[in-house]
Amino acid sequence: MALEQWYELRVAGSAGTSGGFANGYAEGIALGENGRLCALSSGSAKKFGSEQEAIEFLGKTTVPGVFHLEPVRCEAQP
Repeated sequence: MALEQWYELRVAGSAGTSGGFANGYAEGIALGENGRLCALSSGSAKKFGSEQEAIEFLGKTTVPGVFHLEPVRCEAQP
């Protein structure tokens, strides 16, 4: 069953982040399922069930190092 709503960790300034909204960006970079950064358009971003899960994951990992990641709420398109 596909998720209707989930969270992704995206690089600050990417689409869906506060900086991305301000600049009107539609593309960006997210943390992928493989633990590496990936393009949003690849469809391989790691999905979290809640914002809290995403934040907890950030506290347990050293990936992606120097990049600032923000949790972003996502929804399935009808």
